[in-house]
Amino acid sequence: MWPGIALAAALLLVCLVLSLVLGPASLSLSQLWHFVTSGPVPGNLENAIFWQIRMPRVLLACLVGAELAVAGVILQDLFLNPLTDPYVTGVSSGAALGATIGIVLHWSGLPWTTMLALVGGLATLGIVWTAARRRGRIDIFVLLLAGVTISYLASAMVTVLMIQGNQDMRAIVYWLMGSFSGRGWGEVQIALVAVPFMIVPLFFTREMDIMLQGEKRALELGVEVERTKRLLLVTAGVLTAIAVSVCGIIGFVGLVVPHIVRLVVGPSHRSLLPVSLLAGAALLGIADLLSRTLIAPNEIPVGVVTTFVGAPLFVYLLRRGRRA
Repeated sequence: MWPGIALAAALLLVCLVLSLVLGPASLSLSQLWHFVTSGPVPGNLENAIFWQIRMPRVLLACLVGAELAVAGVILQDLFLNPLTDPYVTGVSSGAALGATIGIVLHWSGLPWTTMLALVGGLATLGIVWTAARRRGRIDIFVLLLAGVTISYLASAMVTVLMIQGNQDMRAIVYWLMGSFSGRGWGEVQIALVAVPFMIVPLFFTREMDIMLQGEKRALELGVEVERTKRLLLVTAGVLTAIAVSVCGIIGFVGLVVPHIVRLVVGPSHRSLLPVSLLAGAALLGIADLLSRTLIAPNEIPVGVVTTFVGAPLFVYLLRRGRRA
């Protein structure tokens, strides 16, 4: 357990340093140390760029990566399906609809677009939850079907709004691709709200391990299955809604990271959850670094970068699993 966590923490630290020193305007390690130790200095342009642009962006990327990775672990376990990702409940589509409404109404910037996206994601979670709740139980399969249905409906509404707000189509498409461009400390504060929700699953690692054997077996072993399902579903939904609200839709992080971590540390959630959290933060931090350096001074949406990296990697993992 601890060697895996230590390795992931070291990887995250390296990724943080690389993300902070590299960019269109690169810094030396001595400059990085000076900026970090001196803190924000009024009147210093380089210091202001570091503290107001680069630092919040890097921290936000790491927070979102951690949130998506933890949500991915939770949902893959609840659905007993390694192909499940954080967006399967429809939360991302609801958040996209909320953000699109904000953009079309020209309620740009923090807090409106971000808050409307968060409200849209949480509202979608509530609708899907209500549809899947029967006689005090959450039917996982109905939840999946409801999530897919709501996703299609929200996507159709986004398309209509894009056609109606033709002049805003570029901004909507860029948001849907996922990006940390222009994000600041306000979005970091919203992302930090998810920290307690990332900690909650760590207290249910035993229940999550047992539930991998199926709900019936978990009941026989004394697990309060419905209570655990409700808590974990809300946790995953809130994590996804917050992540999508601050940066848009970023694919493959919550799908690929749990797979890679399972290969390294095994299926035990005592190791899987914390290592996935750290690995997700590191992966998205590096993806954001690539998004702003590959074709500098232009920028690639980070969602495009994660797709280019995640898609072939996931196909490789599937082929490897099939051979095994």
